[in-house]
Amino acid sequence: MNKIERREVDHRFLEVYCGILFNSREFEQEERVPLLYKFDCPEFAELRARWPIEQTAGRGGDFVRGLRLARWLSRNLNHKGDFSFTAALSFDSLTLLDYGFGKKEHGMNCAAKAKILEECCLSLGIYARTVGLYPASPYDSDNHVVVEIFDREKGKWIMLDPTTGGYVSAGGEPLSCFEMREAFAQFGPVSVVLPRQSGRDLPLLAERNVAWNSYYAKNCYFFTINTVSEFGTGEGREVHILPCGFDCRLRRVRNAEYMLENAKKWNWGEDAIHTIGRWVVNARTTYPLIGSPSVWDPPVPRA
Repeated sequence: MNKIERREVDHRFLEVYCGILFNSREFEQEERVPLLYKFDCPEFAELRARWPIEQTAGRGGDFVRGLRLARWLSRNLNHKGDFSFTAALSFDSLTLLDYGFGKKEHGMNCAAKAKILEECCLSLGIYARTVGLYPASPYDSDNHVVVEIFDREKGKWIMLDPTTGGYVSAGGEPLSCFEMREAFAQFGPVSVVLPRQSGRDLPLLAERNVAWNSYYAKNCYFFTINTVSEFGTGEGREVHILPCGFDCRLRRVRNAEYMLENAKKWNWGEDAIHTIGRWVVNARTTYPLIGSPSVWDPPVPRA
């Protein structure tokens, strides 16, 4: 398949994914789940001392500083999609940076990169949380994880992706995950803005980045956000933000079963198969915490 044919395929997929989002624009309005952001974790002082977090972020608003950090990480962290199956590491920024920063032999997945960016931003007093982006299909073994920061000047949440070093823009404004989903659902002029790209000519950028835009649109069907943003994993739970009528639990069960059924065909190792087996059990026995789009309200100010 040549580049022109590949681009046509990406366009067709983008149309399909945007259509799916358009047909599922209303969200469940369940309980208003409180979200907590911990800026005073003692490990953050060590993070700033050992890594050039403050120098890299530089001066400016929260969005500009967070974007610099996202692009710094995207340049220096190699990608490895099955990282969670192969690396038994503590899931925190200090451990993950020591393991993978600048080391091509030690790649990590999007979830690990997002965790690093979340904690770097929190250590600078920027509201930040990781957001899981998921497709509708239970037969899709891929999803994506990004970070949202709350820009206090703009008064809104903004998505930053430490995997690509990009953000998504429409109408000249960077978007939250929720706004990104709605922009794709409307099939309007919207695009990821990657490093060394300008968002001034959005239609041109949307054409150039059609493959990435299709990927984001695919993974915007529903979201998860941890109830506590802090150093390490802590005691938080995932709150699910779901389209009306979508059975998230059934989708999780079938998705885990599907991956387990195909793990050997995909040449996944025994560690991966064992992990997926635990996912199947967990999906069958655990009911997700369902929230509402209120998670995109401004965060409660620190006491």
